[in-house]
Amino acid sequence: MSRGPQGTPRAMRPHIVLAGKCNAGKSALMNALVGQDLAIVSPTRGTTTDPVLRSSELLPFGPVVYVDTAGLDDRGALGSARNKKTRTAVAGSDLTLYTIHPDRWDTEDLDHLVSCASQRTTLAVVTHSDTTRPGQEFLRELQRITGRPPAVVSSASGEGVWELRDELARILESARQKEEKRGGRQLLEGLIGPARLVLLIVPIDLEAPAGRLILPQVQTIREVLDGNAATLVVKDQELPWVLDQLKHPPDLAITDSQVVDRAAALLPPEVPLTTFSILFSRLKGDLPAFVESVYLLDRLPAGSRILITESCSHQVQCDDIGRVKLPKWIRAYTGKEHHLEVTGGTFPEELDCYDLIIHCGGCMITRPQMLARLEDARLAGVGVTNYGVAISHMQGVLERVLEPFNLNGAARSA
Repeated sequence: MSRGPQGTPRAMRPHIVLAGKCNAGKSALMNALVGQDLAIVSPTRGTTTDPVLRSSELLPFGPVVYVDTAGLDDRGALGSARNKKTRTAVAGSDLTLYTIHPDRWDTEDLDHLVSCASQRTTLAVVTHSDTTRPGQEFLRELQRITGRPPAVVSSASGEGVWELRDELARILESARQKEEKRGGRQLLEGLIGPARLVLLIVPIDLEAPAGRLILPQVQTIREVLDGNAATLVVKDQELPWVLDQLKHPPDLAITDSQVVDRAAALLPPEVPLTTFSILFSRLKGDLPAFVESVYLLDRLPAGSRILITESCSHQVQCDDIGRVKLPKWIRAYTGKEHHLEVTGGTFPEELDCYDLIIHCGGCMITRPQMLARLEDARLAGVGVTNYGVAISHMQGVLERVLEPFNLNGAARSA
């Protein structure tokens, strides 16, 4: 799993994306913010090609990820491809810093800034203050577009960098407090309380890394402990024996989607049950929308195009869930031959050619990144469901695993 220096997974850190035109000072600003010479700084246009990520600690807020990107005015075929990656990074950001060289502000800059501000929380950053002082009218125009006073910095002299860090911390802390008032974004939000027992059912197959658990399992265990509850981890083969040993049934059971049918059959019906993938689909995406779209599996005609997509790239195994198991279950459930396409890591840009998208839980990307993918699919008119929702539906236990979330009415009426 991708972790920063302090151990917090990148997918759980707010992403601060630095955008702007070539030579606006993005790479130099990232170096100044993290206090290290990480990104290459050069007067040559197009020095930054792919997004450069750096995990860092933003005090007093906490862990974040800075993302340096290619210039939005990069030209040519390669420039166009780089621009797409930059726009994708902006769409999935928690906060965008639009960097501006005060001597080069033009209508193209204006269009880019308006676009960024219309998508995500955006702060304009005027760079090179050691050589050019921006005028007050110019700064007021930037504030009018973004709704925030712009920062004025010099990465070379350090002027304004500490003040910018403080402002970033304030913006992110304000966003976090608003999220907490709405109920927070916790994996087990509303599902457990103190002094409860959570049973985790974890099959050990070829995809399980030797000697360790995968991120969804580790994150779930940590949240259980943080909630002053207890967790018991068991392989599916030992589940009957473990249940016989328990004096009282568990208060919640969470299973890997691949054995959800076996877990549902063995657990007492009064034990709330769900899957790791469904938990992450609620945390990162839109669970009701995933449930609504899963019924497309029942209606799609033969020959439909279905995209199976994962947010990470991993070594393919002989029993890979996305490339082997899901296609097999889809064929068995529908009784039809569909055109199935599997992607990992990147999300396709052209989506209107698909009839359904089945997405993994998204444990390796942030919530804004997942929501950006869902918005792209919505604009293309394509329904999106989730691995755990789709597998549970095909195994006939969807209502059971949705009971903890009070979504069964929606499931039955879909």
